[in-house]
Amino acid sequence: MGDSFPGSREIIRKALSLGEVPQDSLEICLLSITQNTLKQYSCGLRLWWEFCTKNNINVFSIKIPRVLQFLTDQFKKGASYGSLNSYRSALAQIAGPNLAQDFRIKRFFRGVFSLRQPLPRYENTWDPGIVVDYFRSLASNPITLEFLSEKLVTLLALATGQRIQTLSLIEISNILIHPDRIEIKIPHRIKTTSLKRTQPFLVLPMYHLDPTVCVATTLLQYLDETKDLRGPCDFLIITHKRPFRKATSHTLARWIKNVLRKSGIDINTFKAHSTRHAATSAAAKNGVSFDSIRLAAGWTQNSRSFANFYNRPIIDNKKFANTILSASVY
Repeated sequence: MGDSFPGSREIIRKALSLGEVPQDSLEICLLSITQNTLKQYSCGLRLWWEFCTKNNINVFSIKIPRVLQFLTDQFKKGASYGSLNSYRSALAQIAGPNLAQDFRIKRFFRGVFSLRQPLPRYENTWDPGIVVDYFRSLASNPITLEFLSEKLVTLLALATGQRIQTLSLIEISNILIHPDRIEIKIPHRIKTTSLKRTQPFLVLPMYHLDPTVCVATTLLQYLDETKDLRGPCDFLIITHKRPFRKATSHTLARWIKNVLRKSGIDINTFKAHSTRHAATSAAAKNGVSFDSIRLAAGWTQNSRSFANFYNRPIIDNKKFANTILSASVY
């Protein structure tokens, strides 16, 4: 392959080929990895490539002592527990899943955990009521498409606790409008998609106590405002400037950050994804059960075992959303 890094996809393709995967099957196997996952693995595979090139080692000869030396070198350079774990996952694309099960690798990561324990991104979070009150304060102002777009995305993020990626994939054809609620199916592949997990199913109740911050009402208003702008685009959220097209996850994140900044929240500390932390924390504080929160937000930690044991959702989407929208700062 030469000395220059050929890219994550090509390395994984070569590893599969060396694993005797038939040529006709390679592309099908590669489709099991999303572009976002390839980007995540790219750093680890590039570092491994450079390590092997420097030490005249076969990139595809994954031996535990070599892996340990590679990980130790990165640890000494300041890599965090999470980064090292990501590198290990990247190498598993070459070596196979048994890499993580090796007792020496396990012991190494226990040691790293003791020396450099991973910390949560945020020690605390912000009150969603700050943003909700911000929207209330502007209820009498003229509505521009830019403001309506930012408002919809932010309310969706808070009222569902979902990832921004999931919101960017909402399609109009998957929206069901009922008198008392709006239901949204998300059939697209997302970060947590797997054979044993159900796809997100969002429920947005009509919040009659205050329509100015009702996410369902805002969505209906947005549909009406954009119906003549979107053309053939079926994705719900589009850019608010010409040419109108599907808004990316990065665009949605920028809109949410704008709202947080205008609301008075420190965006140097809290990023767009913090809506997930804020919404779920507020729901827990207001008595929504932890299982309902995890299912509402598509939480990965422990939620799979819950679903396997009970084999049916017990989520109270209406209670989750209404809890967030009724929040207010006094």
